[in-house]
Amino acid sequence: MKRFSSFSRTRFSALLSLLCFSACFFAGCGKEEFSLPEDLAPCDREKAMAYAEKCVSFGERPSGSKALFSCGNWIMETLRKIPEAKVSSRTFTESTPAGPITFRNILCRIPGESPDYVIVSAHYDTKKFSSFSFVGANDGASGVSALLLLAETLSRSGKKLPYTLLLVFFDGEECQEEYGPGDGLHGSRHFAANLHEQKGRCRAMILLDMVGDKDLFLTVPTNTHPVLRALLERSAAYRKKSSVAGSFPGGILDDHVPFQKKGIPSIDLIDFSYGEDNVFWHTPEDTLDKISGESMALAADLVLGMLFNMKKYGL
Repeated sequence: MKRFSSFSRTRFSALLSLLCFSACFFAGCGKEEFSLPEDLAPCDREKAMAYAEKCVSFGERPSGSKALFSCGNWIMETLRKIPEAKVSSRTFTESTPAGPITFRNILCRIPGESPDYVIVSAHYDTKKFSSFSFVGANDGASGVSALLLLAETLSRSGKKLPYTLLLVFFDGEECQEEYGPGDGLHGSRHFAANLHEQKGRCRAMILLDMVGDKDLFLTVPTNTHPVLRALLERSAAYRKKSSVAGSFPGGILDDHVPFQKKGIPSIDLIDFSYGEDNVFWHTPEDTLDKISGESMALAADLVLGMLFNMKKYGL
């Protein structure tokens, strides 16, 4: 997943502000007041960490493994505790450089005021390494935790979003060897190709990947829809957390790309500055001590802000 190059936080934070201002101007989003329900409680950081710890407890979770299957079952059991949620899965088999692998996407639909829906997603598989154990506390578990927390917080609030919320936990995001048409992004490519199976129109796609870094800094890639970029800035400013978002100096190949190719407004919320020069990414150092419940809860809070305000900004 993800292409990396070094960058300056200060420089690209300033660039993001400029880009967001332009996006708001051209989209007309400055005409609307960003708001949230007054009684919407913030996401629970302790519960966020507990979700991540449970996810990591399954160990290495590459696609096709028993550990990933068990982790997927736990995700579905957790989601089924939400009364209004409709939980299901989609299983499919594809060829990979490692041979045929059976993948399973997990879906959770929470009704909104409209049957049109917004996809909020994360991947729950981990990359397979032969030389070391990789448990993916940030690269896998943090996104899962944020999605579960988002669903639980929304349910507890009793509020309905303007659009139906479709949570999707993708399998097969990680490649076996090198990203290409038959290696990596299996779950997102398969789901995007079969959107016709879903009721309503897909209004947008929000991806959360690597959102647990203790020093959270969401490096928004250039291949991001401008209105979604502006909504992220508005949501961060509303919570007085503008410093947690900046720009990545290029595009990032991740699970949002198959949806972009279908013309669906998409954004990748990813902290691709995991340790100095991204030193913890895809290493045995991606462990629970490097992430925090506060970061995962904040990521979920930012997405809730985007979801509650998306319709008024024309998406």
